[in-house]
Amino acid sequence: MAATNEQIQQAIESFFLLFNGVVVFLMSCGYTLIESGGVRSQNAGHTLFKTLLIFITSALSYWLIGYAFAFGGNPNVILGTRFWASERFGSKDLYPGVENFTNSNNVYKLNNQDPYINFFYNYMLAFLVTNIAASAFAERCRVPVYVLFTILMSGIVYPFLTHWMWGANGWLGAIVGARDYGGSAIIYLTAGVAALIGTIFLGPRFGRFEPRTLPLFGHSIPITSVGAILVAFGFFVLNSGGDHRIIGKAYGDRVGHGLINTLLSGATSGATYYLLQRVIESINQPARHLKRRVFLSTVNSILCGMVAVAAGAVAYNPWSSVIIGFIASLSFLLWSKLLIKLQIDDPVETAAVHIGGGLWGIFALPIFRRTIGPKTDGTFDENVFYSIIYRITLGESWRGLLNSLCTAAVVIAWTAIFITVLFIILKLLNLLKVSKDEELRGIDLFQHGEPAYALRIYCAACGEQLQGKTIEQETVGTAGGGLRTNFPTIVTDAEGAIVPIEYFSDRNGTGGNTNESKIKSLNEENRV
Repeated sequence: MAATNEQIQQAIESFFLLFNGVVVFLMSCGYTLIESGGVRSQNAGHTLFKTLLIFITSALSYWLIGYAFAFGGNPNVILGTRFWASERFGSKDLYPGVENFTNSNNVYKLNNQDPYINFFYNYMLAFLVTNIAASAFAERCRVPVYVLFTILMSGIVYPFLTHWMWGANGWLGAIVGARDYGGSAIIYLTAGVAALIGTIFLGPRFGRFEPRTLPLFGHSIPITSVGAILVAFGFFVLNSGGDHRIIGKAYGDRVGHGLINTLLSGATSGATYYLLQRVIESINQPARHLKRRVFLSTVNSILCGMVAVAAGAVAYNPWSSVIIGFIASLSFLLWSKLLIKLQIDDPVETAAVHIGGGLWGIFALPIFRRTIGPKTDGTFDENVFYSIIYRITLGESWRGLLNSLCTAAVVIAWTAIFITVLFIILKLLNLLKVSKDEELRGIDLFQHGEPAYALRIYCAACGEQLQGKTIEQETVGTAGGGLRTNFPTIVTDAEGAIVPIEYFSDRNGTGGNTNESKIKSLNEENRV
């Protein structure tokens, strides 16, 4: 029996959603690589373990309660009420409660797609949000925090927001009329707010702002580069797939617009930031060790542009995305400098990227959105949307700004309340931050028992606390009475305080006997 047209379309749209979900997973891995390369080498393994932990925990929490809250059966304006732990879930029972206004799909709604693929795709978004937010906690956060944070984010905070915007009968999308096609607010602003609150409670890393503000450089530009490529690849797919549909001339056109708009916005944002930062440095002429991390920050500016255009990537003309990317770079630069001014230590600038891009992006949608849209048969409808640029005289166009304001306020308030309560409890229980010794000597070794790199490389990299100012070499007595000179003692702060690495001494048979120690600087000229 030959397949009907509807069955063929269902198969194509389901595969399109499946492909998008797989790419979102790679995108999450890319964020992990950016974080891992952007931190010091003695903590690189901890960032990888963090992602593994979030992946495991978010899968279970989203399966148990998260998906039911977001897209469960019998939904009301607040939450879904079915599919707990996938109970009665599937094509033989009930389909996900997903409304058509989120994807402009007026005939074949998402519940025409395979429900398990729909679950997989939306879980990957929950994993992405949580992983992005947790990257701001790098180099100082204890393992239990990631577990509890993940349960809260993927099980409660993010699912409720997705239901309100994208779920059937959700009040923010269905009643207020707000739109966020690619998730500038629902995905990225949520992650940015959670990241900001968490890093405020955790406090700065040792040596970041005291005795004076100094950058703590990451250990691997190549790793960061690979991560940036994966994240950009994810943005191309996620932003262009905002409709969750590709069949039909109008939908194919929107996918194409999503691709080119993501590319142009990211490129414009990155170029603008790089030029501005070079101009600022040429004027201020800071010392070498006080310069910003231009590579990582340029990567983050590119991502900020892609975050900003996400809300309406499928609905913009290309020239609009250039303007959006330009303003996104300014937003990122301002947020980044503001956080440093307030002495908020965000190791890989997670909050600056996703708050700066997400806030601007949700307001850009009602300004630049095209009036053209898809009809039910996949052809074009010339007058379906309102926007300020194209219909400035109509009140409905300006109402979009109020809807965006409502969306931003809801996302910020909802996320802030839950994350603040969680971190207050963890702070009272003294479960938030690793000790200063563990932070300086390496969370990899002292929390997990294994470094990310070979022991000798790790030992040397341990000294790169403030741009690798000084790595000392310690001459110690061995058990046989001889001398050995391969145990580094690390200068870890701007005042030259020496932190001995007893772990390495004990491993090499010194027994902790350092009475005959003699310190010799190998690179005194680099001392701050």
